[in-house]
Amino acid sequence: MFISMSGIISTATESTPVEQLEQMEPIEPSDLTVTNLKNFFESMLPVIRSLAFNIIVCLIIILIGRKLIRLLHHMLQKGLEKTQADIGLTRFLGSALEIFLHIILIFVILGQLGINTASIVTVLGTLMLAIGMSLQGSLANVAGGILILLMHPFRVGHYIICDHGEGTVSMIGLVYTTITTKDNRVLTIPNSIISNCAVTDCGENPIRRLDLLVGISYDSDILLAKKILLEISKEIPDILQNHPVDVFVDSLGDSAVNMGMNCYVPSPSFLSAKWAVTEAVKLRFDEAGISIPFPQVHVHME
Repeated sequence: MFISMSGIISTATESTPVEQLEQMEPIEPSDLTVTNLKNFFESMLPVIRSLAFNIIVCLIIILIGRKLIRLLHHMLQKGLEKTQADIGLTRFLGSALEIFLHIILIFVILGQLGINTASIVTVLGTLMLAIGMSLQGSLANVAGGILILLMHPFRVGHYIICDHGEGTVSMIGLVYTTITTKDNRVLTIPNSIISNCAVTDCGENPIRRLDLLVGISYDSDILLAKKILLEISKEIPDILQNHPVDVFVDSLGDSAVNMGMNCYVPSPSFLSAKWAVTEAVKLRFDEAGISIPFPQVHVHME
């Protein structure tokens, strides 16, 4: 028993506390005498001191490391805010930075305690490979989310139209993009799908052109119809008066003269302006006696 304790003393400066504890030989019940216990605890003092010192160092590393992580995260957010980066990209990069730095902090602590981190890295690498093989679809969605956040084909708050629906983008996540439709439904689209389809972004520009096409009968007064359309363009508040308004005869159809009007409105007010213009055209044409043809079937009975 005494020899084994001397061995611990002789190797106290050559190995870590964890390795020293692993190298200790089991104590037999017959060796539990006062002298042997005293020698044992005296031989354990260097190990306990070394272990306590490493624990204190680890606590200091944790405190300093967490403060550094918060500082770097704050600096990253400030830098991205100056570049006016998308809020989704800011959150993603901030979360990724925190995870990466916390992993490094854990490995530093394990190394300070004398734990072999090489085997841990090997196990984690194998585990990540297995997870990656089983989550290929989800990883494709993550890649699509990163692509959307970096390339900005659309942003949060924009009204978009894609192959799977249309609405206002409420969130761009790492896996899914959430769209709120006009009837207040929530449409969730995987990022791998929406990043590989054609998307019309109606909110990228602050203003949009509103195109109206209405048919009038061949008996109606074309000049009067053009005058009414110009008056309507000045009466609707959402129509921008500092942009040109075009009123014209678009085509001569089979049963109607197709009148056209182009004007500009703020992008957020596009739908309300379209509805207001359409309603005003119908009411004003009815007042002026301008008829709008519609398909009819005449049945003659003999």
